[in-house]
This record gives sequence, C-alpha cells and structure tokens, in this order.
Amino acid sequence: MQIIIFDTEFTAWEGSAQRNWSLDWEHREIIQIAAVKVALDSNCVQVISSFNTLVKPIVNPNLSDYIVQLTGIEQQVLDDMGIDFQAALSQFHAFSSQGSLPCYSWGNDKRVLLDNCLLSGVAMPDFNGGFHNLHHIARNAKLDGAHLCSGELARHLGLDLHGHSHNALYDVRSIALALQQWVEKGALPASLLQSKSIIH
Repeated sequence: MQIIIFDTEFTAWEGSAQRNWSLDWEHREIIQIAAVKVALDSNCVQVISSFNTLVKPIVNPNLSDYIVQLTGIEQQVLDDMGIDFQAALSQFHAFSSQGSLPCYSWGNDKRVLLDNCLLSGVAMPDFNGGFHNLHHIARNAKLDGAHLCSGELARHLGLDLHGHSHNALYDVRSIALALQQWVEKGALPASLLQSKSIIH
C-alpha cells in the first residue's frame, strides 16, 4: 500500500496563531506544500519519493519576519521559486496519484487547502483517497511523541534528521521517520492506517 504524508506552511505573524488569524487582513495563505510518498506494509515504512514546492501568497505577498524565522523560507527565494496556489495544488494532486492515495497530515491541513481554494477562487480537485489526521491517530494510540509538533518527532525519538523544523519538507520527513519507528516497533499497526474507520 502507498500513502502520502504532507504538510503545509502558511503566512503568519506574531500572535496570529493565538488570535486564530482573526484580524481582517490575516489569512493562512499557503507558502509551501511538501509531501513524501510512502510504501507501507505490515512491518515496514519506506519513503519512495518526495514533493516540495513554494507558493506565492496573494493577499499578503511580503512574508513577516516571524514566518521567515519560523520556516527558514526567505522572501527572495519565495519570489524567485514560488508558483501560484492553483499550480501548486495541481502538482500535489498529481503527486498523490490524482488524489487516489490516502493523504495524511499532522493535523487538519485539509482545512488549510480548502481555505486557500476559497481565497484563490480555485476548485478543490477530487482526493478520493481521503484526508486523514495522523496526529489524531497518534494521540488515540498514545504513541510516544504524539503530543509534539511534527518537526519535533524525529529528534524526540532519537532519529537522525537534519534540517529546519517548521519547513514543510523537514516536517514530513520527521513524520515519516516517526511512523517508520512506530510501525516497526509494533506501536502502531500498519493495518490501522488502512482502515476506513480512521477517515476524518
């Protein structure tokens, strides 16, 4: 079985999370989508390919110092390498085998994708494999590290991973390493990730 583990980074400012982006000008505009495609069987998790793209925000095109420091994404790099949200979403949809593979995130990143579709006037493509909240699954299974942010998982579990926490590609690799350890140690049965009952 193959699954997708994905993550998004989006515009933020000092205090925006505490305000739940409630100010009129604040939006969770995606600036990065990253994912890994994972082969999953009863006792093994293997990353077979990765996806990473930067996305140019429209409403607030200039990144705050806060989000630059948090993610390590520089304004100049975003300006030079970023693409529009519709193109990024289309690429992610293609990476997930036209949405047929189950997509797992450490939280409700589906909501962020939907919010950006509304903001950009873009139709959400079909993701027939569904979106699944791996953080919710980990908490229910009382897994070691379930209380942490995705980028903290690898270090907490003693797994070797170099990079910048809160960068979406680093974070999905951190999740994949944690998932590998949980499955191989029997803490999380791979069959649970294949169960229709975990769809959220």
